[in-house]
Amino acid sequence: MPRTGPPPPVPPPTSNTSLSKGCYEDNEITFPPPAMQGRSPLPPPSGGYNPDEEDEEGLYDLEPDEPDDIYNDGDEGENIPGYLPYVSSRQTAEEMLRNDPRPECFLVRDSTTNPEQYPHVISLKALGNSFEHTRLGSRRGGRLAIGTAKAGETTHASLAELIRYHTSTPLNLRGRSVLLRYPVQQ
Repeated sequence: MPRTGPPPPVPPPTSNTSLSKGCYEDNEITFPPPAMQGRSPLPPPSGGYNPDEEDEEGLYDLEPDEPDDIYNDGDEGENIPGYLPYVSSRQTAEEMLRNDPRPECFLVRDSTTNPEQYPHVISLKALGNSFEHTRLGSRRGGRLAIGTAKAGETTHASLAELIRYHTSTPLNLRGRSVLLRYPVQQ
């Protein structure tokens, strides 16, 4: 049944402090808060913000940042298994792979020949201490794929994504299926 008539009167405050009622009857907040017992108040902060000072750390920068890189490889090398940007030659890659006792270990290095079209190379130790080097090709929109462009190929948004993908989906290297399981030990 709908209520008829005026609303009930609001009782006057019972003391000189202002009260604020929460959503429950026993949730009362007094303003100002009671003095802290046995503690002295904190001193006011020294200094303060001076807008004329140079903001070197970007603490007051309100410009939006670039979107987070979900693969955390914006720095090409950060958290990418097997990626060694300082390895600059096939010979250095093969030496590092030879020194790793695990068969089918791999590393990823930057390409020195035609880096615009093929920015990276996967170097892999095959069975019997032989080596294979496969270029990673650049595709439309900055995506990466294995080798030269092929119809129906899988492309990847980043080097980290490509490496992660081929830890569970094999590469087809000269008729053999190979997983990227063991990043080279440094």
